[in-house]
Amino acid sequence: YDLDLVGTDPAFVGLDNFAEIARDENLWRSLGNTLVWTVGSLAGQLGLGLAAALLIDRPLPGMRWVRQLLLMPYVVPVIASALVWQWMLDGNYGVISAQLQNLSLLPLGASPLGLESSSLLTVTAINIWRGFPFAMLVYWAALQSIDQTQYEAAMVDGANAIQRFRHITLPNLASATLSLIAVRGLFTIMYFELIWLTTRGGPAGSSDVMATYLYKLIMGEFRLGYAAAIAVTVGLLIVLVIVLWRLGQRLAVRR
Repeated sequence: YDLDLVGTDPAFVGLDNFAEIARDENLWRSLGNTLVWTVGSLAGQLGLGLAAALLIDRPLPGMRWVRQLLLMPYVVPVIASALVWQWMLDGNYGVISAQLQNLSLLPLGASPLGLESSSLLTVTAINIWRGFPFAMLVYWAALQSIDQTQYEAAMVDGANAIQRFRHITLPNLASATLSLIAVRGLFTIMYFELIWLTTRGGPAGSSDVMATYLYKLIMGEFRLGYAAAIAVTVGLLIVLVIVLWRLGQRLAVRR
């Protein structure tokens, strides 16, 4: 149906909504942005979370305060985080933008959030900062459960720190990593607030992801029918990817 919120009667259009998907350049750009946003956020959050977990797992003086400091990005409300980052990245008085302008990495008066070339990467970096404490806690709990006799045996065999990390720590963190990819991946794909509060998907749609694009279609253009068709199509694609991934796992086990 061609259904909207402006009071007109719904009109049956068959598969026209789905046919429009193939021609919608903005949709395909938002899908590409969603892929960059999700993969970049996951890689950064898991990598930084693992590094932070290895740090707080050390019995050093004052580590309790370090843990509390590292948890702050996750407990601060997202609207407060967005406002602070907007202030720091403002092209006229932001402390971060001023330093980047002094280093000639930004044009005078420009903000990383206001440039098409950097807006998506900037909000991805903010999302990494905000989400890494969750990965840190999960990895820290997994590190606490590793049997220390494995490390002792490896040290007796002459394994150095890198070898112990590669052959003992990482294999023991595999299940935690898979859980984080599943949980944080689904959360990041659907995450809406941070991008909307910082860039609203701009400039010129350069930081639009699927969540913000659908919001604009529904609340901006009132196109419920087309938005529903997009949601169904994307949902089917996600299910297809999950099914293919599970089949690949089963084939790998059989081999």
